[in-house]
Amino acid sequence: LKLCLGSAHLAQASTALLQWGRAWEETMAVSMNLEGFERAYRLRNTADDELLTQVFGKDEVDTLMKERPALIETARSYFPHLTSSTYERLTREPDTLQKEQHRCAHEMEQLAVQNYKAFIGSANVTQTVQHGLAEIQGGLDQLASELEPVKNSLAAFQSTAADLSTRRGALRNVLQQHGSILELLELPQLLDACVRYHMYDESLELLAYCGSLLQAHTARGEDIPILTQLQEQVNMQRANLHTSLVAQMRTDVHLPACVRVMGFLRRVQRHSEEELQSLFIEHRGSFLDGHKQQVEQLRNSRGGAVAALRAAAELLRTHVHDIGTQYKALFPQEDGPLRVWLGEQVLWLVSLLRAALLPSRGVEGARRDSQQPSSAPSSNPRPALLAGTKLDAGSCTTILRQCHIASSTLKRLGAHFFPAIAGLFETRMEQLLCELLDAALLNFHAELGRYDWIPTTALASRSSTSASIGGGSPTTGVESQAGAGGNAYLHPRALELTRHRPLAVFTNDLIQTFNELRQCTLYGLRTPGVQ
Repeated sequence: LKLCLGSAHLAQASTALLQWGRAWEETMAVSMNLEGFERAYRLRNTADDELLTQVFGKDEVDTLMKERPALIETARSYFPHLTSSTYERLTREPDTLQKEQHRCAHEMEQLAVQNYKAFIGSANVTQTVQHGLAEIQGGLDQLASELEPVKNSLAAFQSTAADLSTRRGALRNVLQQHGSILELLELPQLLDACVRYHMYDESLELLAYCGSLLQAHTARGEDIPILTQLQEQVNMQRANLHTSLVAQMRTDVHLPACVRVMGFLRRVQRHSEEELQSLFIEHRGSFLDGHKQQVEQLRNSRGGAVAALRAAAELLRTHVHDIGTQYKALFPQEDGPLRVWLGEQVLWLVSLLRAALLPSRGVEGARRDSQQPSSAPSSNPRPALLAGTKLDAGSCTTILRQCHIASSTLKRLGAHFFPAIAGLFETRMEQLLCELLDAALLNFHAELGRYDWIPTTALASRSSTSASIGGGSPTTGVESQAGAGGNAYLHPRALELTRHRPLAVFTNDLIQTFNELRQCTLYGLRTPGVQ
């Protein structure tokens, strides 16, 4: 009986030993897998500890791990999200966290109020669960022997851990390249500063660097949102640079600066040569339009017609000539747009001269009036000039001289316009001559109407003295005085005729007319003046 019992115990012991050996092998396999997971977890905790040390400081981290370990765990779980965020997202993160905190607190209050019955029921259920846990414990003991399905879960966990390790490596790479990334993100701001301070060389170098960088990104075909946003900002700064360069063309820029600005516009590579020519003419013309407006304001002011015409001619001599010279230096092969633009400026000056010099009625009207019978003087004498445009011979001479200088200056650019305006001055002087002669005739008729046909005695005593000395009659003395000495050009009876007041006044008016004509003697006035 003892032998049989010993055999039975031995069989049971051997069976138990075999089961224990199998369980030991499974436990060792699970422990090896757990060791791998523990090693990966330890490495991750080491990196997180280094990041915690950089953020909080070594002493503060030790204190927090002792007093508030939950905060440290929360920080470790939050760092992956924080390091993967962009700069703009980081700046918005405090406000986002604060809003999330308020939202969670509000939802917890609502949850507590709305579900207090559920909490009470949960307490009751908890008691029931505690009784059920004892039964579950027995089931867990049985589950310990059936850990085979856990291997599949561990394999999935290993693949997930590998992905996390790859992501962690990428984040560490971002952390190592933090300086370069920061410089890259600051490129739009640097471009904006260079454009605002007119550092165009540096701006173009930065644009070239950004272009090569973004071109390489486009060639790889990668979809990186931050680089796409960076490209949009760089394009915006490129447009700002173009606007700033174009604005320089609207200022009083001289030839060296103009060549420099046009060189920058060529380096931007946004326009062809034809477009650059049109752009230059358009914006330099805008600069000239500002001076034209000043001339127009001076012209509309009281008594500023002469100054406005002189300023207009001076504008063609200075700014128009400078702009034409700049165009010739920048585009020596093509001057078609320049010729059209110069023609427009000359037409502008001619229109100002035409409005100021040509009368409203014209020379033909003056001639018709002068050919009317002189016995009936007109009751409505014609105005001397246009209203508000009283230009005498001296003013015409000043304007004519200024226009001749401007025309000689523009002759170097092929815009000699003096022959086109000479006829305007001849017409104006002819009209002025007709007006002065008409005034002399009107005054002569008025004096005839008031004359009593009694000659003045102003020259009678002089004639008598001459007669007594010469021994002749008074008439003979006057005639001898007119025919001798420096008055040989006078008619023999000219002085005797001037004893009549109408003739004397008419003679003075004619002398005043020719004195006025002498200030602006034009070759084209010889025939109209004689007629």
